[in-house]
Amino acid sequence: MTFQELPYQRPDFDALYAQGKELLARMEHAKTAQEYFDAADAMDKLASGLSTQYALCHVRYAIDTRDPFYEKENDVFDEEMPRFQEFTAEIARITLESKFRDEIVNKYGKHLLEKFEVQRKVFKPEIVPDLVEENKLSTEYENLIASAQIAFDGGTYNLSGMTPFTQSKDRDVRNRANDAAWGWLAQQQDTLDKLYDDLVKVRHSIAKKLGYDNFIPVAYARMGRTDWNQQDAKKYRQQILESVVPLAQKLYREQAKRLQIEDMKNFDYNLEFVSGNPKPQGEEAYLVDKATKMYHALSRETGEFFDVMTGQQLMDLTTKPGKRGGGFMTSFPDFKVPFIFSNFNGTSGDVDVLTHEAGHAFQGYMQRDIRPLALTDMTMEVAEIHSMSMEFFTHPWMEDFFGPDTEKYYYAHVSDAIKFLPYGASIDELQEWVYEHPEATPEERRAQYREIEKKYLPHLDYNGLEYLEKGGRWQRQAHVFGMPFYYLDYTLSQVCAFQYFVWDRENHEEAWQSYLTACGRSGMVPFKQLLKECGLQNPFEEGTIAQITPALEAYLDSLDKTQIK
Repeated sequence: MTFQELPYQRPDFDALYAQGKELLARMEHAKTAQEYFDAADAMDKLASGLSTQYALCHVRYAIDTRDPFYEKENDVFDEEMPRFQEFTAEIARITLESKFRDEIVNKYGKHLLEKFEVQRKVFKPEIVPDLVEENKLSTEYENLIASAQIAFDGGTYNLSGMTPFTQSKDRDVRNRANDAAWGWLAQQQDTLDKLYDDLVKVRHSIAKKLGYDNFIPVAYARMGRTDWNQQDAKKYRQQILESVVPLAQKLYREQAKRLQIEDMKNFDYNLEFVSGNPKPQGEEAYLVDKATKMYHALSRETGEFFDVMTGQQLMDLTTKPGKRGGGFMTSFPDFKVPFIFSNFNGTSGDVDVLTHEAGHAFQGYMQRDIRPLALTDMTMEVAEIHSMSMEFFTHPWMEDFFGPDTEKYYYAHVSDAIKFLPYGASIDELQEWVYEHPEATPEERRAQYREIEKKYLPHLDYNGLEYLEKGGRWQRQAHVFGMPFYYLDYTLSQVCAFQYFVWDRENHEEAWQSYLTACGRSGMVPFKQLLKECGLQNPFEEGTIAQITPALEAYLDSLDKTQIK
């Protein structure tokens, strides 16, 4: 079936809840290991069906947030889904206390139980109203951002649609587009402040009810982190500060020299080259055609996967009015297929989606037959390895997408990835401060971010734009509102992806086989063990980043400078 044909029906939540409670009782009182596994398999099927219908609703609503049917359905899911978190906590408790624990480990491996150990830390029935409120607030933020209608040079655009203007070769256009986009957010500042303040308060309430001093350990447990903690994160951010910030600042200085601008402002950094940023040679149909050929050339597995994505129309790629911003990949477990959502806008980011989100989707496709679904649950720093590494494995085919802009794309892709690490660290440090100081005012949070920003991104000059000067930039980062503490995972995965990039250039076959291992073993073992199995260095270990950056700097220096200007 195509995506349009996949059937959606609102679940009978009360019936499913009653059925789930019965299955939990069967698991808990099983007389034999087989009785336990039969009940657990039935529970997995229930979870798969519920997850599938939720994902269908979520995607169709994201495609058009003005659709009244799916808007209502989405509201119903926001109300109903939190109580089902009880099942996750109960499955964890029953399994961990089961007399068949040895049989469970033999069948599924010990990491499943390690994941259950952290899951049971984040739920009690009394937090259900808080979880409902948290869902509503997160959706409110998404809808607010999606509602942006920004008048600019005779047209009306959402935030994604403004991107080409912010990258214009004309400095005046860049400046005005920057003011228009951030100006719209500045107009929403009071609403954004209130939304986030409410989110912080409800999350702090959840933490207290669960017996914690603050939300940070709850967030780490929610993220499923079993083998690293807040202290690891602090040490890792310090590595970025020492080894990446100086390199990033060097790249910003080189950018200023290329652009021949002595007084670089924040809006200037959106343009990498005087001749313009690299642009794909066509729109959606052209890019999907090139991607099809690329994935067939890369490997048998990727070719098969991408044929499924195109044949079953499992992508919605181009920006349009009413469509939620950003990009993501999700899955429909009952149908054993992934889905890619994005907002093509004529920039190089369009190609990044076909490599980044396709990396996520490919990994999901590779594990489509694994059950129970809990086996494939992975931490986000693992999940983003698949996507960010796929961006680099597809480098040899970029000429098909960018033509004469290929060398510029290579430079921009690697340099932007390096520059991203300090920004990612700044977002994580902000969130750590926020949840350690839940009583802070919105003004104090913004002021704190501006100080953090100066440490990691000292080059930024906001040209007097008050909203940004007072630390408002983070309010555009959806993860801070909807997925707290997710953002550092991107940077960890980026460090792993850099390793694949260097390895792939030295020995493609070895690197690709390691990548397939990463796709197949994700969720089966914790992050650090997965790295060992794949032959990757652990980003938390002192000196790891310092060992990688010289190879990246050498690569950038090796590119044809006559094409990069």
